Amino acid sequence: MVLLSSSTVSTILSMGVVCIFTLLLFLSGYVLQQQSVKNIQHAIRPPSDPASESRHSYPGSTFQKRDSSDSDLGSGDDQDIPRASRDRHPGSRGNFAYLQLLSEPDPSDICSAVLFFKQLATNGTSVQDRLFMYPQEWDRMSAKQLGKSASAALSILRAASIKYGIWLLPIDMTAATSAGYSATNTKVLRLGQIQFMQYDSVLYVQTPGMILDTEMLDEVLFSRTLPGRHDKNRPESFNNEAWIPMPLRANRDANLPPVYLITVNNLGGGSIETRTHIPNIHLPGFGGLVAGPWGVKPESANGEPVQQPAYVYFENDRDGHVKWAGNPLFGPWRSQQSEVCPGLDFDDDYYHDEMR
Repeated sequence: MVLLSSSTVSTILSMGVVCIFTLLLFLSGYVLQQQSVKNIQHAIRPPSDPASESRHSYPGSTFQKRDSSDSDLGSGDDQDIPRASRDRHPGSRGNFAYLQLLSEPDPSDICSAVLFFKQLATNGTSVQDRLFMYPQEWDRMSAKQLGKSASAALSILRAASIKYGIWLLPIDMTAATSAGYSATNTKVLRLGQIQFMQYDSVLYVQTPGMILDTEMLDEVLFSRTLPGRHDKNRPESFNNEAWIPMPLRANRDANLPPVYLITVNNLGGGSIETRTHIPNIHLPGFGGLVAGPWGVKPESANGEPVQQPAYVYFENDRDGHVKWAGNPLFGPWRSQQSEVCPGLDFDDDYYHDEMR
């Protein structure tokens, strides 16, 4: 029988505790490493068939998007929503998407985006997908940090993503904020472009705004040849009558053009090449498809139909609220906005006050 001194027992117990904690630390590191590997593999996988891709959420998103067969389309007040839009452009090829994005959780702008996507869904757009980008930080903010109205608006947006088939894309802004930059619309787009891997072209239109004609809005993508990837054998790729090159300068500009076309070239291996363009506003029948409130024309005195823009984007005043002066659509827009976000205070400045 061997007798151990108290110092020996203490040493053995200390070594045991160290070994146990070392083992736990190793296991924790291993689990984190495997999770990181899975996330990287998910991010760099080649684009799959859009039909199957739409059944999964993007990594990091707390918002889930279901396939239309699983959603509650066709229920309640929206029973006229089609499950599959009629293809009005049989000659068009490629994968396209509409995009709206925000860098601040303004409840009015969020609800305007919900209205935009509802109008697309209920009026049968021919464009396959609808995307909404926002800083991933929103998912981690409490209702107190966001403010009552912004928190409620985001809850409505989550529900709308299922009902109207919206991809909600949370963008990690760490690369910008860690370098001392604030989150801006241009930076959200810059850091989120990898999400466009499966598309040929994505059309951004500014929120807040209002659709007047969904079929006409589709013509922004389908009525003219798109630039696509640069090809010296295809003149319209670098000398396009309808689309003027406009680089994305995220380090210099905070806001995006009201209409912005992003054409995408998937390079493989998780890399894409994007080119950005604005519409030629001087091109008859095309440049006026998307306009500000000044593009809305008064009704004809003799009752003849007047050609209106397909989409009208709004501007904000100095306080960050939508300008109502000179905007003939403000009343109808506010009324429809209240229908998708009932009971919200659209001018709630809580979030902005907290950030100052």
